[in-house]
Amino acid sequence: KNFPLILNTTWFRLSLVKEIINMKKLNVTLAILVAAVMAGNAQSVTSPVVGYEVQNFSAGNTVHAVTFVKPDLFQGVASSKTASSLIVSSAAFGNYGLVDGSPTHYVKILDGPLTGYVFDVISSTSTSIVVDGSLATAGTTPKFLVRPHVRLADVFATSTGLSDGSDTFTLFNDNGTSTVALRAANDSPSGWLDPVTEQPMNPVIYPGQGFLLTTAASGTFTIAQTVESTPTVVPLFVGAVNLVSRASPGSGSMSLVNSGLGANMASGSDTVEFWRNDGSLASEEVALAVGTDGFVNPITEAPTVGTLQGGTVVNVTVTQNSTWMAPAPYTSTP
Repeated sequence: KNFPLILNTTWFRLSLVKEIINMKKLNVTLAILVAAVMAGNAQSVTSPVVGYEVQNFSAGNTVHAVTFVKPDLFQGVASSKTASSLIVSSAAFGNYGLVDGSPTHYVKILDGPLTGYVFDVISSTSTSIVVDGSLATAGTTPKFLVRPHVRLADVFATSTGLSDGSDTFTLFNDNGTSTVALRAANDSPSGWLDPVTEQPMNPVIYPGQGFLLTTAASGTFTIAQTVESTPTVVPLFVGAVNLVSRASPGSGSMSLVNSGLGANMASGSDTVEFWRNDGSLASEEVALAVGTDGFVNPITEAPTVGTLQGGTVVNVTVTQNSTWMAPAPYTSTP
């Protein structure tokens, strides 16, 4: 029940292969895709787009994003819903609830007014899922998926160059605080500890959320899973460090205007900052939102030249809580 990749025409099959070959640093399992294409033989066939990406980091401070998602455990239409639950009478959901108070899975709404919104799963039965948040405006029978969360241990399961006892991973929270984990490969099941309590840590990294890596040396980590095929609503919080990304393994660049990042930003006050990712985190460019005109340099008022690569992480500053509908890294069409 993974997200379908629907292949119907020869043109689409050829363009799909071309697009995948061009994906930056992405070695896609082409055999799976080609087999799906050939099996179609001019008929509809579904298959997920899967692969892996090796990300490099320099010594110092660098920012990164998770460019893949875990496979869907369910995708379908709710039979009914309440303000906080989704019911599918024919489903056979597993245990998707909290573990030690932390969410293990999330729901993503795929149609209606809440398209792209992500909700942590609090609990589940075989036919219902309770989420953290309001589904009141999601429509009567919304289409949705269920996936396991990506966690810190997933990202660095295959890595080089990390130093125990010195290197740290940081997530910035919606309330202005941060979650810091210390590398300790031999002392924690996840490979990371709370630097204060020395207890194992394995925090969730939400879709579209960037993170800060502080390291003594350069190295790499490898991310492998499924390419996201639907847009994602990424929250932006006032008074917080909002590290966000398109979270795409693709190599194509996208202007800030075309990314939709400015759609809900306040004109004349909200900004997007690009950083050098060479370990220095030096500011490369600040783009000021100016409504329908897009973004400009706040000093020269010249149009911004910054673009979002697939894995680019930017720091967004907002004067009121808002959201960004991050475009899907890959979109399949009939």
